Amino acid sequence: MIRFSIIVLLMSALQAQDKGRKAYESGKYDEARAYYEHVLNNRKNDAAAQFGLGATAYKQQDMEIAIRSLNAVKNSDEPSLAAKALYNLGNMFRDQQKMAESLAMYKKAIELDPIDKDAKINYELLKQVIEQDQQQDQQQDQNSEQRKEDDEQNQTS
Repeated sequence: MIRFSIIVLLMSALQAQDKGRKAYESGKYDEARAYYEHVLNNRKNDAAAQFGLGATAYKQQDMEIAIRSLNAVKNSDEPSLAAKALYNLGNMFRDQQKMAESLAMYKKAIELDPIDKDAKINYELLKQVIEQDQQQDQQQDQNSEQRKEDDEQNQTS
């Protein structure tokens, strides 16, 4: 009897998660968010609901809630869920032009989930962008230094 009730509880929890996910995937972000908030009111430490809230808040451009929720999940005992949270944080930092922070999040996501192709692609692309920016900065510094030297030579002549 106890075994049966545990199975029933697990099945209802899985169906409940599907309800939030279905709303999210249907673009019904208000409905998904309300659902995840309801779950978290009843189960404060539900990492999946916390992730769902973070992902939904991100879609709604509520960065404060998204960051708070995803930060709560990034240290989850479930590596795949933590990796997804880190990946989303990486995307958020990239959107905010915080490239070094974004790169660090992607790297941690890959460490937790080495087969995550999206994290690997984003990591490599962002790494290239950062390297190109650094090269451009170096070139500009060299050009600026050369102009200073040219100006100094013109003034002494």
